[in-house]
Amino acid sequence: MTDQSVIIKTPMPKIAATARDAFYDTRRTEIAEAAVRLWAERGFDATSVAQVAEAAGISKGSFYLYFASKQALLEAVLQRYSLLPSIHRLAENLADATLEEAVDAFVRQAWRHLSEHRDLVLLALRELPTHVDQLQGVLERVFVPGNKLIADYLESRLGEARAREISLIVAGRGLIGMILMMFLSHSILDAGRFLPLGEDQIVSTIAQVFLHGVAGAKGSTAG
Repeated sequence: MTDQSVIIKTPMPKIAATARDAFYDTRRTEIAEAAVRLWAERGFDATSVAQVAEAAGISKGSFYLYFASKQALLEAVLQRYSLLPSIHRLAENLADATLEEAVDAFVRQAWRHLSEHRDLVLLALRELPTHVDQLQGVLERVFVPGNKLIADYLESRLGEARAREISLIVAGRGLIGMILMMFLSHSILDAGRFLPLGEDQIVSTIAQVFLHGVAGAKGSTAG
């Protein structure tokens, strides 16, 4: 033996594919959450990739291992935190529920989703009007499929005859619009401070108006 130190190289352990995928998804989530916070504070255009990377605890170079560009990150954020998962749950998990139960559950899930991602709502209000052309992909991959899922679900419960009488695409878009406009006015513009309403009252009213109109079933027979 010599007096030189003996260095034994230990092979790097192999990471199982499932663990690697979980790490990748976790890191993408961390980057997305950091981006939403910064964009809500500073705006999309005023926030650099380097600033997003720093907030997520990674280098600028590492950022590009997870997203091809800042634009790709914006699209991923809007897709990740959209209402599409709630719509999928409406179609898949509420198959045995009545239409009234399903719509009430969807409105409740959507309202809580918006409340939990208030920063993203503020970001969308600020950035979407000036980035419409850049976000056509999000429109095609998120909004259109979500609208169609609701329409298909309504047709499965109401039948083809009703689907020929009215546009269920419009009906589905109207339901989403009711939820969004109520959330914007009540929670973002703070109308709830002047006209306080509980979440249950908001959710049930939106669901009932969507299903039965303001007059309801009794009003339709009133003279």
